[in-house]
Amino acid sequence: MIRYHLSALALKGLSCCEPARKLYRGLGNRLGGKKRTVGTMPNYYLDRVERNMSLCRKYGALQADDLLLELGTGWVHWEAITLRLFFDFQAVLYDVWDNRQLSALKSYIRQLQARFGQPGFLEGCDFDRARSVARKIEGAESFEDLYRILGFRYVLDPSGLMETLPRSAFRMVISAGVMEHIPAETAPQFVSNMGSLLVPGGLGIHSIAIMDHLAFYDRSASPKQYLAFSDAQWKFWCENGVQYINRIQRSNWLRMYADAGLTVLEEISARVEVNDLKIHPQYRDLSREDIECTNLVVVARRA
Repeated sequence: MIRYHLSALALKGLSCCEPARKLYRGLGNRLGGKKRTVGTMPNYYLDRVERNMSLCRKYGALQADDLLLELGTGWVHWEAITLRLFFDFQAVLYDVWDNRQLSALKSYIRQLQARFGQPGFLEGCDFDRARSVARKIEGAESFEDLYRILGFRYVLDPSGLMETLPRSAFRMVISAGVMEHIPAETAPQFVSNMGSLLVPGGLGIHSIAIMDHLAFYDRSASPKQYLAFSDAQWKFWCENGVQYINRIQRSNWLRMYADAGLTVLEEISARVEVNDLKIHPQYRDLSREDIECTNLVVVARRA
C-alpha cells in the first residue's frame, strides 16, 4: 500500500493550485498523446465499440436527423466517432477542458479498422461504409476540419453541468469513464440535466467506473480500496483535484436516474471479490452487489 499512499500524496500536491493543475494536464496531454499515437490501443476501446453498437441495434439505430451528445468527449471522441462510422447523425462533443489529440484519434481508428472482418467482431456491420468514413477522418487536417466533415460541434464548458445545451434535443446522450469524476455534490443535478436533454424516448448510455483509481498505481490495493476510508479520511488523505473520483456507488446512481425520471432498461456490471478488504462502518449498509461493483453500464430511456 506504499505506492497507493505515495500516489495519493503526489496527486494532492499537483492539485494544490491552478498552475500545478495546468502543468499536470499539459504534460499528461503531451506525453499521453504521443503514447496513444505510437502505441497499441487498449482492448477496452474495442469493447466499447462492440457494446455501443450492440445497444444501438437493440434499442434503435441512429438516423440522419438525430442529434447525439457525447459527455466528457476526451482525447479522441471515441463513442461518437465510432458510432458515426456506421450511422448518419449529428453530434455535440462536450467537455470541461480541452485535451483533444487528433494524431491519437487517427491511430486508434486505423487500429480499429484492422479488426474489421475478423470473426465475431461487429458481425453484420457495414465495413465498407465505415472504411469510407475512416478515410475522411484520416484526411482531416484539424479538429475543425473533422467536425465540418462529420457534422459535429465541440463545446467546452468548465461548469460541466450542460446548462447551455438545448433541452429535449438529443436522441442519445453517451459517456464512458466520465460520471465517476463528477463532483459528488452536483451529481444529482448532473443526472437530472442529462435526462432533460433527451427527447422523449431518447436513450442514455453511460459506463461508470465505480472503482478506486488510486489502485491503478498499486497492485496490492483492492479495486474498491476507497471503501476503507470515511468521507473525512478520504478527503484528508486521498482526494485530489486532478484525478478526482466521487465514490458514488451503484445503488446511488440508480436512485439518481429514477429521481430524474429516467427508466433503466438495462444494467451491465463488472464485479470483484473484496473479502479481504476492511470496509469502513460508513458503508455498512451497502449491499454486497454495491460493494463488489467496479464498473456499471446504465442504459436508460426518458419517458
